[in-house]
Amino acid sequence: MKVGILVNPKHAQTMRAYACLVEILKRERITYRSASTTRQWPGAEQSKQMLDWGADLIVVLGGDGTLRASAPILAAAEVPVAIIPTGTANVLSRHIGIRSAEHALGLVESHLGSIPLRSCEVPVNEAHCLTADGPRCEQFLSMAGIGGDARAIAGRAGLPGFLGYAWGAARALFAPLINVEIAAAQLVAPTQSWAVMASKTARPAGPIPVFEHAEVTAGEFEFLAVALTTTKPRHRLVEWARVGWDCVNRRPATNPSLHYWRGTDLSISLDGPAPVQLDGDLIGDCRRLDLRTGTSSLRVLAPGRHGLVLS
Repeated sequence: MKVGILVNPKHAQTMRAYACLVEILKRERITYRSASTTRQWPGAEQSKQMLDWGADLIVVLGGDGTLRASAPILAAAEVPVAIIPTGTANVLSRHIGIRSAEHALGLVESHLGSIPLRSCEVPVNEAHCLTADGPRCEQFLSMAGIGGDARAIAGRAGLPGFLGYAWGAARALFAPLINVEIAAAQLVAPTQSWAVMASKTARPAGPIPVFEHAEVTAGEFEFLAVALTTTKPRHRLVEWARVGWDCVNRRPATNPSLHYWRGTDLSISLDGPAPVQLDGDLIGDCRRLDLRTGTSSLRVLAPGRHGLVLS
């Protein structure tokens, strides 16, 4: 067996996990080759090089952004992918039951030894954005959003890790509403929203289940339009408190500000540009966003109920 290792060296945890992985591979006498991502080359080119080398398994040490960058190449090759989560949010890995980098290393060691892991098919979804520079096509795996949730990511102010996300989220609570036109079958959509989101994970932003019916292997998204009604800070805080209470008590769909529906595609048009995020990466400002569930899938090694027997 040949193992390719895609390494995002941004986090110190990545290099510690990499050292442990190399020890496992040497112990199992497995040939491996490594490649590090950079800002200019976030993962696709390195993945192609390792596939050309003949890798039978790709191990990704990084977060959701590293997976998003490499997913189209790896999905097309139909090569199994093992995730060792060393990013900030690690939304996809948490959703499929990988609790930590240490847990993932144990799973990889078992897979390379005598207990092969199962795999799940994760669709590589498409996002078409209309920006000031023209149309742009991107891929994503877990989640997409336009408006307030993307402003939360944009507002991290250079702070590291969850501290940055928390700071950005706190600032985004009072983000302006956006005028939206949503094209979706059998939907009476709000014309003003704080954000419109698509998700295939139940908990995209922490332990609270916001998308109760989302499933990363599903052929459809769970969509959410957050239609807040006020811009006054005191009243906005009251609205958010009600949203938080309903989500904590696992009844978000009963909240009048949260509009849920499901589908395979969505078209969102705005009267002015608003920020867009894909898998936690800020893409930029767009006036239109078209989302479509993927036709190709990433073959991800996973524990528990998400797996299908590897052939």
